[in-house]
Amino acid sequence: MNDEKCPCCPNHCEKDNLGCGRGREYYSKSNDSKPLTINEEIISNLRKCGHLLHHNKEIENSNFLSVLSDNELNELHKILSKICSNIER
Repeated sequence: MNDEKCPCCPNHCEKDNLGCGRGREYYSKSNDSKPLTINEEIISNLRKCGHLLHHNKEIENSNFLSVLSDNELNELHKILSKICSNIER
């Protein structure tokens, strides 16, 4: 068994016995033979954004979203609202 520990969360699971999506995502990216699916890419990007917003509270929303046009902001709002309302059911 490999003794390498995952650096992605405080649990530091063994590489061969990962307990969370962050660890599985981390190690799947280091395996170049299997590219991520579009769904895995989207979830990865949502996790990165959530992590950034959670741990960098000094980032102002306007700065974080300034790379998006008004149309993109509206579409993002609709998409995220749809996802969140589906989760809350």
